[in-house]
Amino acid sequence: MVPKTLLRAAMPSLMVLSSGILFGYSTGAIAGVLEVITPAFALSLTGQQLFVASLPGAAFLGAVAAGPLSSGIGRRWAMVATFLLAAVGCGLTLAQPGMTGLLLGRLLIGVAVGISAMIAPMYAAEITPAHRRGAVVGLFQLAVTLGILGAYATPLLFAPAIHWALILGLGLVPAAAGLLAVLGLPESPRWLAAQGRHAAAGEAAHWLGIGAEMGAPAGAARSGGSLWPLLTRGSTGAVLMLCSALFVLQNLSGIDAILYYAPHIFQQLGFAAGTSAFAATFGIGLLNVIATLVALRYVDSAGRRPLLILGCTAMAIGLGTVVGAAVLDWPWLSLAGLGLYIAAFAISLGPLPYVLMSELFPTAIRETGIAAASAASWLFNMLVAFVFLSLVEWMGLAGVIALFMLVCLLALAICFAFVPETRSRSLETIEADVLAGTPLRAVGAGGRD
Repeated sequence: MVPKTLLRAAMPSLMVLSSGILFGYSTGAIAGVLEVITPAFALSLTGQQLFVASLPGAAFLGAVAAGPLSSGIGRRWAMVATFLLAAVGCGLTLAQPGMTGLLLGRLLIGVAVGISAMIAPMYAAEITPAHRRGAVVGLFQLAVTLGILGAYATPLLFAPAIHWALILGLGLVPAAAGLLAVLGLPESPRWLAAQGRHAAAGEAAHWLGIGAEMGAPAGAARSGGSLWPLLTRGSTGAVLMLCSALFVLQNLSGIDAILYYAPHIFQQLGFAAGTSAFAATFGIGLLNVIATLVALRYVDSAGRRPLLILGCTAMAIGLGTVVGAAVLDWPWLSLAGLGLYIAAFAISLGPLPYVLMSELFPTAIRETGIAAASAASWLFNMLVAFVFLSLVEWMGLAGVIALFMLVCLLALAICFAFVPETRSRSLETIEADVLAGTPLRAVGAGGRD
């Protein structure tokens, strides 16, 4: 029998894993079926991009709704609703509908993914001890990479026998697992405290083993009315700008193009269509998982800031290598460059924006701030999905990859100038710094630069 304390410690991780796998699988699965769906539904180039962009577009709406939802009914019930919504969308997809039904299923899944991508890391941060918070929240990105890997592996292992509807609908598995996990968790004690339900907050904190960390955060009691006084208090506005910028840069760095169009990219780089392109895609997905495991190992020891600086530097070098290899027509060098980029992304711009946004926003504005950052992420995710093929047709793959490289250099400059170090700091300590107006670089360091 599994000890009760171990089971309690594992439930937040299972919730985060399920959310991330749902995210990764649902977004990555399109790469393996786009070439089948395109002739089946007679999709034009614009039609392909619209279909791919439908899920991140719906996720944008989910991210906008996530803040009010989690604030109004709590993190736990918001996640229950999210997993149920994803299950309905996957069930509709498994029914092998026409294009209208397929789009509806993808939209439902997209809304669920947008909500869970915002709430799951925040919920996990609020119910996890400080010394494990970075790893547990970072687990979300690992789960995303596992979901992507599963999405890449499915068509490679089973094609042409497996139907596109089954590939797209298998997200039902993580949705069901996530529902079971979240039903076994209490509500966030920090959300309960912010609602004035202090007795329930104490019970939940005791159950979760974080009672000793539960102080009274400086911004715990959120008043009704305008959010403007909250946004202008201390460094809160700067936190919102930084977190939104990190997510925008995450998406514009090229990861979404690789996620959605990997087989197409490898064909452009010189790999044969079909098995060769899918095998190269799977290899990139596997490397993504391995590098994310490395990030989880060091996020609470090496820290957030050093990993971001190192990762953005390596991402730029990797994409520069791809540009050179594309010009020289050296497919294997381009694969190496993409491998370096993916590995670097997995230890930096992949997991760390989720960790930082779950740590930096004060309690009183956490839902709204994280929802705004997540919405910005999905908006640019949708943009990349919608224009990538057209950009490649207009300026060539090397030109588009060069644009992504410039974004990585911009991300490096922003991380170096503004990202603080928050490892091993309680959320209450970080919040006190933010509300006191501590410069971003010094947040979590006791005011020391």
